[in-house]
Amino acid sequence: MLEVYTKKQLREGLWNIMECHRPDGDMSVHMYLVEGEERAALIDTGFGVVDHLRTVVESITKKPIVCIAAHGHPDHAGAASLFDDIYMNSRDEELLAGSLSYERRMGDVFGREGYDPELKPYCEKHIVMTEKLNYKNIDQGDVVDLGGKKLEVYAIPGHTQGSVALLNRADNYALISDAFSRRTALSTLPPEKRVGLTAYRDGLARFADAIEEDTLLYWGHSNVPVDHAILKDMLQACNEVLDGKTENDTESINRFAKRKSASNKRMMEQRCGSVCLAYDANTL
Repeated sequence: MLEVYTKKQLREGLWNIMECHRPDGDMSVHMYLVEGEERAALIDTGFGVVDHLRTVVESITKKPIVCIAAHGHPDHAGAASLFDDIYMNSRDEELLAGSLSYERRMGDVFGREGYDPELKPYCEKHIVMTEKLNYKNIDQGDVVDLGGKKLEVYAIPGHTQGSVALLNRADNYALISDAFSRRTALSTLPPEKRVGLTAYRDGLARFADAIEEDTLLYWGHSNVPVDHAILKDMLQACNEVLDGKTENDTESINRFAKRKSASNKRMMEQRCGSVCLAYDANTL
């Protein structure tokens, strides 16, 4: 069996699971397992290009598992169907047909050179096959109680409209998936003028108000905590775009901005401090 998963305990009751397809670590996806007294929660599930993520999780905990897809992109929801109790924000429902498809996931993982040549034929046989995700909706203000540990749900619509972050206030860390990072693309903003970017700014601000200065922020593509300056700079970038300070913004040449699904968008990049915010200028 070829192995794409590694696991690392970050602290008592918190594990990182990495799905990695390339020796250089590029495109790796990081999931987090939070273990309470009664249940455990797996936040995100990777691409699901192999079918034994649940076995990996059950090697860490014997407690019942709640699976939370923090957003509906293929690298975060691809293996969610391996689990019985699944949560996701319903605003990402429209993404699932593409995100769960064999073609999209295999294309994202193996669309570039540099992967182990033995891995692709193995994944072609062992990829998680699913056409529909049976999930329960979670949204702003919900709390996932694991027994002795609670995960507060914060909606941060932007990277996707259903993006959420999970805050463990007692242990002072948050699991932010792709809600924000040094480079965040808002490629699914609603078409109504200013609505989507305003909602993203407000979601970031609400989350910023909820955390402490020393809250650890774990994101979806590294197990190294995100610097709080990134959150502050992303908020500032949103405000500058909304205030019309876009004269120095440039057209995005990122490969995600060149997808067929973005063909009717005008993706621009705002750089502010330590971050790059990619947004659809047609929605302003």
